[in-house]
Amino acid sequence: MEPTDYVARLRTQANDPGREEALRRDRRVRRLKIALAVGAGVLLLGGFGYWLTDVTGERPPYEPYSAQTLHEEIWPLEWPYTQDMPFRNSPAAGWTPGAGGIYVPVPVASGGLSEKDITAVLENVKTLLVETNVSEDTLAGAEPAAAPALLDPSGVDAAVRKDMVTRFDPEEVYLDENGVRAKGAMTYEVSAAGELSVHVDYSFVYALVRAEEGHEVIPGVPEVARVAVRRQMTFTSKGGKLVLGAYASEVANHDCSAPKDGYLHPLSAEGRWKAGRAAKGVRVTLADLYDEKRVLPSGPGHCVTPTGT
Repeated sequence: MEPTDYVARLRTQANDPGREEALRRDRRVRRLKIALAVGAGVLLLGGFGYWLTDVTGERPPYEPYSAQTLHEEIWPLEWPYTQDMPFRNSPAAGWTPGAGGIYVPVPVASGGLSEKDITAVLENVKTLLVETNVSEDTLAGAEPAAAPALLDPSGVDAAVRKDMVTRFDPEEVYLDENGVRAKGAMTYEVSAAGELSVHVDYSFVYALVRAEEGHEVIPGVPEVARVAVRRQMTFTSKGGKLVLGAYASEVANHDCSAPKDGYLHPLSAEGRWKAGRAAKGVRVTLADLYDEKRVLPSGPGHCVTPTGT
């Protein structure tokens, strides 16, 4: 095409009355395509934002959102404990199970008392601890069998005697097969007058499953709730009986508002969260159950908020 013909053609197109309308239609189409693309992006980001908000904000923190895709060892602290790992994130995972965690010191004859004399008292103290805090029958709601015969009832009021026993309502929960973990110390001393004094400071952590069916964290894996109990007691021996002296106890992850019915009522992950929300604005003292140097305030049944169980 000759240059002169090309220029003439451009002039003709420029003077075409339909040219402006065609350009306007073209601009409208481009703007519509851009708007549709931006709208699709906004919808996509909005959907992702809604999911993210649901996971990290609106969804209660105790509800696992990807439990089956994450190994339980790395689950957030707020998520429930399960029967797969009932002592997850707990120092009690490394404690000795049951009665094996209650150690009796090696006796040495002193103050006119033989090793046999001292051993008999120490074994009675252990039996009392086992009967009231470890026995499966007692934990399942029964009254301890041997404990009353070991303890001198004089000087021990009913509230303390009741508080010395750890029991759960069998219609509410049952002990997980991993059971209870125990750790602490038993020490003794003999005075110049030959009086034997035994001091115990033991913590017990219980893994419990709801008795009702269907409460599962993921299919086939029920939730486990943990309750921790710590007891500090001093005994002397008189006429073959244990005489209770100083006494202090503490219980954690128990529903402090529950009826005083002789049972401990463990809080589930949801229960812990709701209790925390109800206590918002209320000054709460956290208790470190694993601080072995901490001396408990005297008296029975202090219900505390734990730093962890």
